[in-house]
Amino acid sequence: MKKLNQESVFDTLMNHLMGETDGDKMLEECMSFDVKRTKKIPMRYRLIALGFVQGMNLEEVNDKLAQRGCEKLYARNFWEAGLIYAFLNGLSYPEWKKLQESCRDIRRRAGEQSQYFTESKITFRALREYVRDCSDEENGRLVTRHLTMLVERQIAGIRDGEEEFRRFLSENTGLFSQVREKARYYFCKYLCGYLEDKMAGYVSAVTSGFGTEDALAELMVFKNVTKLKKKKHTPEEAVELLQESTISSGEIFDAFNYFYFEYVSINWVEILLEYYSVGDILMLPARQKGELAEALRSYNHALSNLTDEEVISRQAEEMKKKEEELDAIYSLDGDNRGYQRNRSGENAVRDMIKGRVDIDRTTLICFLLFFTGEKGTEEGGMSRERLDEILTECGFPALREEDDFDFFVVQYLQSEEPKLYLMEEVTRYARNRENFYLYEMYKDAKSLEEEFCKVMGIGA
Repeated sequence: MKKLNQESVFDTLMNHLMGETDGDKMLEECMSFDVKRTKKIPMRYRLIALGFVQGMNLEEVNDKLAQRGCEKLYARNFWEAGLIYAFLNGLSYPEWKKLQESCRDIRRRAGEQSQYFTESKITFRALREYVRDCSDEENGRLVTRHLTMLVERQIAGIRDGEEEFRRFLSENTGLFSQVREKARYYFCKYLCGYLEDKMAGYVSAVTSGFGTEDALAELMVFKNVTKLKKKKHTPEEAVELLQESTISSGEIFDAFNYFYFEYVSINWVEILLEYYSVGDILMLPARQKGELAEALRSYNHALSNLTDEEVISRQAEEMKKKEEELDAIYSLDGDNRGYQRNRSGENAVRDMIKGRVDIDRTTLICFLLFFTGEKGTEEGGMSRERLDEILTECGFPALREEDDFDFFVVQYLQSEEPKLYLMEEVTRYARNRENFYLYEMYKDAKSLEEEFCKVMGIGA
């Protein structure tokens, strides 16, 4: 596996954090033709600017974006819908800027249009309603409604110029979203399936009389689960109760974290200590002890004046204390399970469901793998083909083995023991003093709507 492409990761992160107004600024920087300034701009905006300079059509721009691993232009975003119209109709950059000003006014007047998840709590019924309303049914299966493609076709069908385009935006504000809606849809769809599997597992356990306690522990993602503990319910009553239950974003993230061996929130130093502590790390051979001590000093310069023995003794004691804390926090039968966990992950899950933050490609992939778990492809699990289909639907590039992270995902999907493969990869990165791809990735989430409202001076 190749080394991580840092520039690609930076571009992905910057694209994810850019809002509409930042996008305007990025294109303006590119169109200044100042080479030094342009080099600092994420690749996606440079390619869009190149489209204007070279007079590309929409297909050519999207092809350029896909070739460089960037997201294609997304029709259900006000800002990008304007770009799509511009490239479809051969508008120059100044002409697009003028159009953008009037589109921004429409966006500001439209405000928040979402009809889903209007309550502070998220119930399973509300989640399922969102998924069903955004899906069509084919042979008893829910499939995506392809609204993004529909909007793009409608924009392409505009024949009477910019005034018709503005009218289309004004009359269809409900079709647009502040986030990449298709990624949100797939996140919610597979989350819904994950929760339904938990329900089905409990019903099966109650019906058979085996494994009820374990199945009940799996229902911690539902906040009404305590009612099942206090009073006996029939399977039908239990399902009805859970369907009306509030879902716990914290427990979902906790389970996600646990699924990936907690490696999404543990840095390389802790993983390295775990790797060396197969036995007592104080009993390591001198060479390995020296390697470990050197790595720890590179991470914490306050240890630079200590001997190898002192460095390792201090870290061994800290690790022991942390393990005792984690035993209490992550104990499956503990009363305070997950009580001290980082609230960032919990808030990110809630905000992704509610459409407050964009779901970047890496985060979407990792959650889809988690939601489908270790199911076989015929049991609703995830295959490379299905994942490629989802990514393409979202406007993301399909998996490309020349990309480091994608190579890992392909190998993970094809592995007979995916969790073992993950553990080996994370450990390998730690030994190179690097954090793995998944390290606290959920912290990249940011409210683009909040930033937009600040700039425009309107209420969030």
